[in-house]
Amino acid sequence: MSPVMYFDYISPYSYLSWKWLKKNKRLEIFNYKPLILGKVFSHWGQKPITEIETKKTYLYNKCKKLAQKENIDIQLPFQHPFNTLYTLRISSSEICQKLGLDQLKVIDSIWDLTWKDKINVADPDILEQSLIDNGIIKAKELIELSYERQFKQVVVKNVSEATEKGIFGVPSIYYNNEFFWGFDSHEDFFEVYINEK
Repeated sequence: MSPVMYFDYISPYSYLSWKWLKKNKRLEIFNYKPLILGKVFSHWGQKPITEIETKKTYLYNKCKKLAQKENIDIQLPFQHPFNTLYTLRISSSEICQKLGLDQLKVIDSIWDLTWKDKINVADPDILEQSLIDNGIIKAKELIELSYERQFKQVVVKNVSEATEKGIFGVPSIYYNNEFFWGFDSHEDFFEVYINEK
């Protein structure tokens, strides 16, 4: 069974995680499941970091330092927090498979638009055109399908699935009844994964 990676585009740590995995050629081993981080926080009674100014400032500074250390380009989004619903829905494996799209390419494009190019991905029209400009030629169909109930439910289901496993934040990797939370937990995960392989 493939390890599962839970993520939300609102999370800079999820962005760093993606770029680190890409740089180390390890993207392909995961099953990627987008979820709404705010819903996860609500489930556990947590307050989002961005609602606490000192934590928010610390988060940004910490991520900038980590990005510099890992040689990853990072820019703060056009605004933060922002609505990630459209981006989450269109990057599910279910919607990508329906349109015959490479899920990894879709996710990678959205990460770049959000945390590198400072594009307003919360606006579906801007998102659609930006994806087309990045080579996702079926972006219009992606956005249209994102309004359908079955694809709206995928992201909601991922939240329930993750919280049932005890997951409280992103990025989180779930593998063999164990989860690894945070950008700094990747090495721990790969130690387990490689040993079991």
